[in-house]
Amino acid sequence: MTRNSILKYILPLLLLYSLKTSAYFDPDSINFDSLRVASYVEGPHIKYYDSNRVEAFYIKHDSLKNRTKIIRKFFRYKNDTVRFNGFAGNDRSEYVIPRIIKPQSDLIESNGKVAVFGDIHGQFDSMTKMLRYNNIIDEEDNWIWGDGQVVFTGDVFDRGDKVTECLWLLFKLDIQAQKAGGNVHLLLGNHEMMALLFDNRYVDEKYLHAAHAYKYHYSHFFAKHTILGKWMRTRNTVIRINKMLFVHAGLSPKFMEKKLSIQKINEGMRHHINNYTELVDTSMVDLFLYSESPLWYRGYLSRTEKYSRISLSEVIETLDFYKSIVIIFGHTPVAKVYPFYSFKLIAMDVPIGDPNFIDQGLLIDNQMYYRIFAHKEKERIK
Repeated sequence: MTRNSILKYILPLLLLYSLKTSAYFDPDSINFDSLRVASYVEGPHIKYYDSNRVEAFYIKHDSLKNRTKIIRKFFRYKNDTVRFNGFAGNDRSEYVIPRIIKPQSDLIESNGKVAVFGDIHGQFDSMTKMLRYNNIIDEEDNWIWGDGQVVFTGDVFDRGDKVTECLWLLFKLDIQAQKAGGNVHLLLGNHEMMALLFDNRYVDEKYLHAAHAYKYHYSHFFAKHTILGKWMRTRNTVIRINKMLFVHAGLSPKFMEKKLSIQKINEGMRHHINNYTELVDTSMVDLFLYSESPLWYRGYLSRTEKYSRISLSEVIETLDFYKSIVIIFGHTPVAKVYPFYSFKLIAMDVPIGDPNFIDQGLLIDNQMYYRIFAHKEKERIK
């Protein structure tokens, strides 16, 4: 039996056992030294309290006093919307939470511009600088891009320490953009999957401390009964805008053997993530959740023990099947937004916030491609 086959059966059983034995993370399972964690205010996290109310809470840590406390309030739906201002630390942002949160379309026809950003990894300040400089949002972080489309190719989670701020901004812009005729698309990446499925290997120490203080595992902040957790579970894995295909990691030749439509991919990923511990049919676990998954595959840029680097002919087969002309993806780091195979693949994952690289994204305007930045004018990609 292969290692993946073993993991396919063992990991769900272990996770199921942990969920049945305790509703919360065991606070004694990790020995935290609170004095080593800088002061922070984390949140808000919002969870459903009953059919007409939500509970919003923050975790506030004072490293000087070595004290951590929970600040919470309850809010009631009015006209199927909860609305409140931040109430802890310096957070005075407005939060607007609709009662109904549903998946977006995964097939979009648009005459607007399309902006694409790679793996954000909690780098809120770098993200907002790029969005503001390119007139996608204003100085108050509100949508001003009309009918434009913005795609984040996954991996907003992990590594950085402003993941929650990134998620709430994208949540807000998602609502504002739709009202203006545009869209904000956050694709699922492997780090979104990890956050939802109790894998905290790359979670910043701040979040581990906050979860410990709340007697949670970090993933409980994004459980099905939370607003962000419910929203994350409606995100797509693959979308097509006009004739451009977007995915976090890639669509491997082995995955393509299944000939799944875009809709079936998105439904299948949601099913595997939402029912991870209770899957009756495990025949597709390897392809949805492991190395050749659209969330993990690296064959567009490199080879591994399991697969060779993808060939041009295999890329063309994928494009033909999905009636597309280009695949735009993140996940595998590159030094700059980089097209190859004659613009049939475009790599997006320039390490954001890393001083060794220039923060950048991609703009598609009138069938032309540009690198866009936070501090200088766009440059045409030829």
